[in-house]
Amino acid sequence: MSIVVRDLVKRYGEKTIIDRVSFEIAEGELVSLLGPSGCGKTTTLRCIAGLETPEEGFISIGGEVVFDSAKGIAVEPYHRDIGMVFQSYAIWPHMTVFENVAFPLRIRRRPAADIQQRVTRALEMVGLGDFRDRSSQQLSGGQQQRVAVARAIVHAPAVLLFDEPLSNLDAKLRDQTRAEIRKLQRELNVATVYVTHDQAEALSLSDRILVMHGGTIRQQGTPAEVYGTPVDSFVADVVGAANFLPVTGGTLPDGTVLRATGSGDGVAMIRPDRLFIGGTSDNNLNGTIRQRLYLGGHYEYLVAVGPSLLRVLSSVMVAEGAAVTLSFAAADCIILPAT
Repeated sequence: MSIVVRDLVKRYGEKTIIDRVSFEIAEGELVSLLGPSGCGKTTTLRCIAGLETPEEGFISIGGEVVFDSAKGIAVEPYHRDIGMVFQSYAIWPHMTVFENVAFPLRIRRRPAADIQQRVTRALEMVGLGDFRDRSSQQLSGGQQQRVAVARAIVHAPAVLLFDEPLSNLDAKLRDQTRAEIRKLQRELNVATVYVTHDQAEALSLSDRILVMHGGTIRQQGTPAEVYGTPVDSFVADVVGAANFLPVTGGTLPDGTVLRATGSGDGVAMIRPDRLFIGGTSDNNLNGTIRQRLYLGGHYEYLVAVGPSLLRVLSSVMVAEGAAVTLSFAAADCIILPAT
C-alpha cells in the first residue's frame, strides 16, 4: 500500500479532532475524504503531510514509516515523499511560472538540466507549456491552480495530497479542472488523497470515498456504494441530495405503509431524481407543489407531503399550487437509522 494510516488520534487541548482513524490507499487509487466542516478530513490530510503531529497512531508513505507514536518516529514534511496542492494554491507572486514549479527541485539540489526537463514536462501535462516565463501575478485562478498541480507533481512524489483545490474556482471551471485532475492522476498512477466537502467532486473523482463525521470514518466504499446504500441518514445527506420521511416500522405518521428496502424505525430516504410526478408505482403519495424552479434541463420542485417538504427533479412542468401524486419504486426507498 502507498498510504497506510492506523489508529490515528489528533487532539487540540481536550478536544479530539481525529479519533482512531484507519485506512489504506493503494498505488494509483484516488480516495476522497468527504464531510462537513470540522469533521477532521483536513486535519487527517495534514497529519499525512507532516504539517500536524498526531498524539497517537501510525502512518507510512510508499512503504516508508513517517510517523509511529509507539516508536517515536516523526519524519519532517520535507522528508516525506509527497506532492501537495493547497486550497489557496500558495503561488509565490515574485516568481515566474517556471520558477514556481521548479522550486521543489531546487531545494532538492537537482541538476539544472534535470530541472529544465522536469518542469517543461510538468507544465505540458497541465496545459501551461506556453506560460513558463509569465509572471504568476498575470495568471487567472484556474491557471494558478494548474501551476500548483504542476509544482506538486514535478518531483514525481509517491503520493499526491489535495486540500479542497477547486473551492476558489467558478462552477464551470471547477467542472473542467476536476476532469483534468482525474485524467492526470490516472496518468501518474500515484496514490492520492483528495479532501472535499463537495459531493459532486467526491462522486466523480474517487475510486473510494471515506465519509467522515466527528473525527471518525462513518462509511467507506465506492461512490456507487456510499450513494446507493448509505449506512444512515447522515451519510445519505452528505453524499447526495436526499429526502427523508419519518417512519415507524416502515409506516408514515399518517398510517401509510411504505414498500421499501429495509425495515424498522428511522427515516425513509428517497433521492430527488427517483421521485416521479404522476403515474403509479410501488409507492404513491399525494402532495402539493409549493415551489418550482427552472434549472435549464429540468425543474426542481418542493412538494408538501403532509408535514414534510420533498425535493423533486423532473422534466415535467407543473404549476405551483397544483395537487400531484408522487410515485417511487420500493427499490428507491431505503429505511435508514435517523442521525
